[in-house]
Amino acid sequence: MPLAMMTRGAKSGSCNICGNVGPLTEDHTPPKGCVRPTAMELQHVTHRLDAEKAIKTKAQDGVKYRTLCARCNNALLGGRYDPAMIDFVNRVSVLLASNLVLPNTIPVPAKPALLVRAAWGHLAAVGVDRYLKGPRTEEWRDFFLDETLPLPVGVNFYYWVYPYRRQALIRDAGSLDIRGPLRAMYWLMKFYPMAFAVWMPENSYTLEYRDLAAYRTAGPDDVVDVMIDLEPIPHELILEAPTTTQAIMFGRDSVVANSRPPRGRILRV
Repeated sequence: MPLAMMTRGAKSGSCNICGNVGPLTEDHTPPKGCVRPTAMELQHVTHRLDAEKAIKTKAQDGVKYRTLCARCNNALLGGRYDPAMIDFVNRVSVLLASNLVLPNTIPVPAKPALLVRAAWGHLAAVGVDRYLKGPRTEEWRDFFLDETLPLPVGVNFYYWVYPYRRQALIRDAGSLDIRGPLRAMYWLMKFYPMAFAVWMPENSYTLEYRDLAAYRTAGPDDVVDVMIDLEPIPHELILEAPTTTQAIMFGRDSVVANSRPPRGRILRV
């Protein structure tokens, strides 16, 4: 296990998304329009769960990874996909900050084809020199670069409300449900007010969260009502802490970060 989280790759190298070799740029993860960049402390997720390790890396201006080429970072993520994510999470933030009595489930208009690419792209930026993603590397690359392609088959894209201050950016985690046994690999991004999990099961292992894969046939600019469950609120450490039936294994690029609290409802456990 590394003693500190690496976020700054070489100034030139392979882009984590497209694989092209050249100058690399810094990607704010999550994007700046979703969270306010501020001084943060980063830890490996296992260090967060084991207070005795408590190895922290300082980030002065939010979590940034110098791992993406200018096209993937600026033209596609920043210029095309991030606006859909920013609009979506800002709408959810308004709901959480509202003093109105709202129903437990409420529709929020979104562009799911762009939203999933934004979430996936920022997770792909996590980790230095991490272009390779196993046998589906090129399939994921093509999905990101071509917004008309559907979400890869056999993948769930779960999302849920996350009204907590802590952020989590996790790549290459594995979950084993001992009742099955059921296995899945997953990527995870949590920040106020949403969590997103790219879930890649080996068998019929599913989770009980809403799934953006339900909109896999939506076109890039199709606006649909994405259902948001305001109640019940999932636990802060879902897919981070093991349970009595679930074992979790984490790769090297599994980061949690503490920052100043945003406005709105924040739960502490």
